[in-house]
Amino acid sequence: MFTALASLPQISPTIVKIVPAPPTKEISVVDLILGGLGLTGVILLCALLVGGLLGGLFIWFKSVRPLNSLNGQASQTHGLHLTTLTSDSTPQEQR
Repeated sequence: MFTALASLPQISPTIVKIVPAPPTKEISVVDLILGGLGLTGVILLCALLVGGLLGGLFIWFKSVRPLNSLNGQASQTHGLHLTTLTSDSTPQEQR
């Protein structure tokens, strides 16, 4: 058994030199909360801007074309105009 161990190749040790890095700035809980609120604020401002632009576009479109089938105002032009004939042959509207 001793001969089997002696025939193994010699293992040389690996030496690793650790270089100290400069210290990093600590992040406190307050810094983390302020960073999260800052990102949330940016997202909120973008949402308000897009919502305001789309709302203004919608109001402008309604002022340019107030009569359309989407808001029901054009349905008066397509009424059934149901009338009944009376004995004197004058049409009267049904109520």
